Amino acid sequence: MNLRLGYPNARSAAYSVKQELEKQGWNKITARPWNMYDPDHTFWWLVPSAEWPAYKHGKLFFSPDRAPDGCLFCGLHVEKGLDQRVAPAYESAAGKRLIIKDDWLWHEFVKDINSKKISHALEHASQKIKSPILIRIEAGIVQDPGSFDPQAPRPKWDTVIFETSGNSLKAVNIETPAYLLNEVGKSEDLRGLAKSIPEIQMAGWIWIDFFMGSIFERISPALDQDTWGAADLWRKALSNWELWFR
Repeated sequence: MNLRLGYPNARSAAYSVKQELEKQGWNKITARPWNMYDPDHTFWWLVPSAEWPAYKHGKLFFSPDRAPDGCLFCGLHVEKGLDQRVAPAYESAAGKRLIIKDDWLWHEFVKDINSKKISHALEHASQKIKSPILIRIEAGIVQDPGSFDPQAPRPKWDTVIFETSGNSLKAVNIETPAYLLNEVGKSEDLRGLAKSIPEIQMAGWIWIDFFMGSIFERISPALDQDTWGAADLWRKALSNWELWFR
């Protein structure tokens, strides 16, 4: 059974965790929606900065669209941008911001996947919630936002989902229509995952979204008192990713 959150949507969960962190003395925590025109039904981030776009930062996320109906997928989100070599193909101001720089967390994060830092965090998180943690990796080619056609269908990105309680990985879903994450999906442990990511075909052109977290059922606390609030969500789940929330 999924853990239960006392929040009806991602927006309320994100703002409640933001308030909890501010009570604990955190500064510059910004709540951001994926779709500002439909804030009650969209994906939300907590960004450890007022900067936007926040591609370079490790962010806490609250996602209804990557979870079963009535649930939220919550955890850490780290992004890999596009290589400097492909910068000439992204000439707009928004396109230039997609090019990865030295100060993006991604560089350090990939090294940590290959060290014991990530495995220890995953093991600790799994023990706290008494359930495996999900790693979800999405990859695809992005257009220069300056030439983006909102009416055009977005190509389906490759997605691989693993369950893990530490170092070993169990693939529970693999969808690779573009064949980008085929080898990534074969990873059996974190070392293999860290090795496979830089070897993705045309890696310089590929954007990667890396999510680590857990599935929570959304429910009103008035209906069930056995739910987590912001303090529980932070202490038992999200604080496990604190090292990369920056």
